[in-house]
Amino acid sequence: MKKHLLILGNVQGVGFRNWLYTKAVGKNIYGWVRNKSTGEVEALLIGKDKDVQNIIKQCKSGPILSSVKKVVIKDYQGEYNSKSFNIINTS
Repeated sequence: MKKHLLILGNVQGVGFRNWLYTKAVGKNIYGWVRNKSTGEVEALLIGKDKDVQNIIKQCKSGPILSSVKKVVIKDYQGEYNSKSFNIINTS
């Protein structure tokens, strides 16, 4: 399963990227997470259906200091060949 997420709310400056990195690595999820210059957090999650769905559910709450308002979820059709999860530069 490949899902692209856009997480809206108070999600920058609260440890969201590191929190998601820890969750993803713990579930053998590949992909990336980054801050967007517009204030959202964007992520790509690739893995087993059950594990990706579990991470998406957790993203709707986020880390303790965050305040998630909405998670926009889309299927991802592109290629991603890395077998790791990375925190990448702000877009």
